[in-house]
Amino acid sequence: MINNNDFHSENEHLIHELDQVKNIAQAKERLCMLHVAEMDELYDVLKKQVKDLQAAHFANQKIFMATIETLALTLEAKDIYTQGHSSRVAEYAVSLANKLGVDKTFTEQARLAASLHDLGKIGITEKVLNKPGTLTDLEFKLIKSHPITAVKILTPLELTYDILPFIKHHHERYDGNGYPDRLKGENIPFGARLIAIADSFDAMTSDRPYRKALTIEIALSEIEKGAGTQFDYELAHKWINLF
Repeated sequence: MINNNDFHSENEHLIHELDQVKNIAQAKERLCMLHVAEMDELYDVLKKQVKDLQAAHFANQKIFMATIETLALTLEAKDIYTQGHSSRVAEYAVSLANKLGVDKTFTEQARLAASLHDLGKIGITEKVLNKPGTLTDLEFKLIKSHPITAVKILTPLELTYDILPFIKHHHERYDGNGYPDRLKGENIPFGARLIAIADSFDAMTSDRPYRKALTIEIALSEIEKGAGTQFDYELAHKWINLF
């Protein structure tokens, strides 16, 4: 026969053990929660550090981009025939982009690409760039290399990734007879097609070693003649309608 005192004693012992297990479990839970909280805090600190590093990297890239733009304009300023060319092409590109109603991001990309579109000419001598007569095959090959050279210079900069196709292909023709890749029609990046018009218009309306500047009227007439062959047909007429 079970003694009541023994029964109560065993129950009290069991309850005590259960309480101990419960206390241990609660302690582990608190420790676990503390660990999770610490991990969350550590994650937040690391995330902030990454953001700070990314911000600093982006700021440095922007500073370097501004330096590259300044370099391009400085090199251009040495030549009386190209002084202000890239700045004007950038202004024209922005005007056409605004006429088209594209978003601000694209407009800024077009402006930046236009500002840097001739950066690759840094490796071509002034003798070739300012030659008043017909270029030799070798000289023309050098001239045609400038979009590729610009891309090579700019490729290490993450901020230029989106505009590199605009710069590389701004001498393509809508009929596929341009360079460097003989792209045709809408295979030519939209930004490159836009800059091609702005670039050609400024070239025509500026003095060059081989000719005097054309009037705006004649330049617009040339743009119209080239619509659908040298230039994107719709963009060409949008440009003409700006005047």
